[in-house]
Amino acid sequence: MREPLPEEALRAAAEIVDDVRARGLAAALEWSRRLDGVEPGDVVVPPRRDQAADGAVVEAALEAAKSLERVYARLRPADVVDYYEGVLRAVSWRPVERAALYVPAKYISTLVMLAVPARAAGVGEIYVVTPPRGVTPELLTVAERLGVRGVVSLGGPQGLAYAAFQIGVDLLAGPGGVYVQAAKYLLSRYVGIDGIEGPTELVVYAEGVEPRRAIAGALAQLEHGPASFALFLSRDRSLVEAAEGIYLRERTSSMGALEARAVSSLEEAAGIIDEVAPEHLEVWGAPQLAQMVRNAGAISVDAPSPLLDYVAGISHVLPTGGSARWRGAVTPLTFMKPVGLAWLLADTRLREYAVRLAEYEGFKRHADALR
Repeated sequence: MREPLPEEALRAAAEIVDDVRARGLAAALEWSRRLDGVEPGDVVVPPRRDQAADGAVVEAALEAAKSLERVYARLRPADVVDYYEGVLRAVSWRPVERAALYVPAKYISTLVMLAVPARAAGVGEIYVVTPPRGVTPELLTVAERLGVRGVVSLGGPQGLAYAAFQIGVDLLAGPGGVYVQAAKYLLSRYVGIDGIEGPTELVVYAEGVEPRRAIAGALAQLEHGPASFALFLSRDRSLVEAAEGIYLRERTSSMGALEARAVSSLEEAAGIIDEVAPEHLEVWGAPQLAQMVRNAGAISVDAPSPLLDYVAGISHVLPTGGSARWRGAVTPLTFMKPVGLAWLLADTRLREYAVRLAEYEGFKRHADALR
């Protein structure tokens, strides 16, 4: 279940956001110097093909982008047009004009997972916000290839506030620590956001698979830090015990916690998963479970979740803290909005029904306008 953002994080982020809103670039640079120890010379760096970039890393990122583009090309919704009783109606899906993508330092994969759907949506101007140490030759090269307009070399709340108030973006998207999420929450008063993300979480269901294979994805996700969490489920009690044993032997102080539990049926497992509504779900040896589950950010079947995180998935920017019950991954739809159109082509009997409703609700001038 989602935990509220800590008050300390909200207070700290609010001070920065309000300061950047009031004083602009000067405040953003001052906070960068205080928090990151760096005052960037160029706040907005133009992406470019940097000869110093590691070619193998760039190639891997662009291949991941190509994989995602195949999905997103089919995901962009079509406009809907309908004529009924003298009225031509349409719903047109239109992208936001400007978006800023928060990319934690050196997370080239996150750049891919955000820029590809933004570009597929047709966003006019895409900006990347990343800490100064994240402005690497690899990031600049991949950003240029993915159509990014500028890289804001400011981290945390100051970078997001700069994008919102100085660049004037319409939407902020991306993962990050608690101060980044607090800033997104505060900035949602002024711009759109994709969601508020918390620590990494994973549920694994496994049967008929070697324990090391079954637990590897959980160990990978717990690598994100002490606040991350994994739940291991199986109908095979010996597999539950073996997986738990591997975790206990290999855990470190920097890893998150794992809970291992035996279940009596796939139906019980599906119920637990839907209640947890995890960011990631791995299913091993029981592919039918993937169809039984309603609430999960992304599901990998007979594959570790990092495969989805890097190259195979819809996105790795996923709902956390139980929010998979009502929303999903970042996709082109994150950067789009439906716009309705009604064109009166002929007198319509629908008008009388509209008059009745307006009068019932007490809106006399609405009824007058309809008449």
